[in-house]
Amino acid sequence: MAAILSISAAALCAFSWMPESRGSVAARPVAPYRALLVGGGPDMEHNQVAIESNVRYLTRLLPVATPWRVLFADGNPASKNVLCQDGDKKPYYRAPEIPRIDGPSDQVHLKTELSRVASDLSSNPSGSALLYFTGHGSPNGRSQYNNNRYDLWDNKGFSVKTFADSLKEFPKTTPIALVMVECYSGAFGNVLFQDGDPANPLADLNICGFFASVAQRQAAGCTPEINEANYRDFTSFFFAALSGIDRTGHPVTGADYNHDGKVGMNEAFAYALIHDDSIDTPVCTSDVFLRKFIVTPEKEVVSTPYSQVLTWASKSQHAVLDELSKYLDLSGEDRVSYAYDEFRKATDADAQTGNPRAVHMIRFIRMAKSVILAHILQTGSDDMIKGKYSALIQAESANPLR
Repeated sequence: MAAILSISAAALCAFSWMPESRGSVAARPVAPYRALLVGGGPDMEHNQVAIESNVRYLTRLLPVATPWRVLFADGNPASKNVLCQDGDKKPYYRAPEIPRIDGPSDQVHLKTELSRVASDLSSNPSGSALLYFTGHGSPNGRSQYNNNRYDLWDNKGFSVKTFADSLKEFPKTTPIALVMVECYSGAFGNVLFQDGDPANPLADLNICGFFASVAQRQAAGCTPEINEANYRDFTSFFFAALSGIDRTGHPVTGADYNHDGKVGMNEAFAYALIHDDSIDTPVCTSDVFLRKFIVTPEKEVVSTPYSQVLTWASKSQHAVLDELSKYLDLSGEDRVSYAYDEFRKATDADAQTGNPRAVHMIRFIRMAKSVILAHILQTGSDDMIKGKYSALIQAESANPLR
């Protein structure tokens, strides 16, 4: 089995940022890193303004010393290819309003930019990378949703396996934070494995990732509405928690669940699970890791008493379970089993069409299951797998914005 995530203290510092003040994003980096932001639809009709807004939001959050590049739509900043919808619901197109566009979001340029980031980091062992993708995704049911794709401007897909192949150029110890918010994006958690295939051993990479939806489901965030105050999606809540600033410029607090004075990606993930009231069903790489290495019958997992689950949960996981219990009006020691039974009886359409209870039920069950599987792993005898999981959890608790 290949090694993964052998994270040194120096490498972890590459994702550490010291905020100048609460809510400030103008922070000084401890070590340099590179950011690549990729956005746009596969064509004009699906290049909604919310996708452009996500890219622009991220450019505002990156610390001033960060080298960053943007691939967006056809790559031409003068092209009127952004679909907008004003107050009277009349659609129109305008040119992108992004500070800089370095090329189109097509397959050739994406591969080139990933190679560029990998090359830069090869000459800078203390560096790290933030890779952010916003737009549309397509499912691949023939692969059991393991090889879904990110939809590129040239109507070509960038699949999980293609992405995994591009990541082979990155230095093995370089911390990589991957955030993808398109539909069916959870499949990209499979970059943890060789060739992006969950049937294979772990890849020799230092990567963690956060995704807006599980591999089988759609995600929110592709609206032509121009009013950003109305956006309810994973990008909005995840990065607001990480930076302390929402996309309209207002301060955000409450995501420091362990009260250590900083917010990690794991806490931002928890914040999104609690506050994002869209159809999103977020997933992270540690979820994918656990479901690969711990195979326990679901009925046995969900029969765990709720009080026991809480004793195994981290502070942020505890907050998610309690807040979702309140939202779903769940109580009692058998609430995980009860929620699971209700979920199994619901139709898939309930969650896909945005039924709030069905969506939040998925989030609750997945979080409870991850907590229980992590406990099973930690009490097992495979020290190598336990070590790699611990390193992955450390990577997920870093913050590339501070």
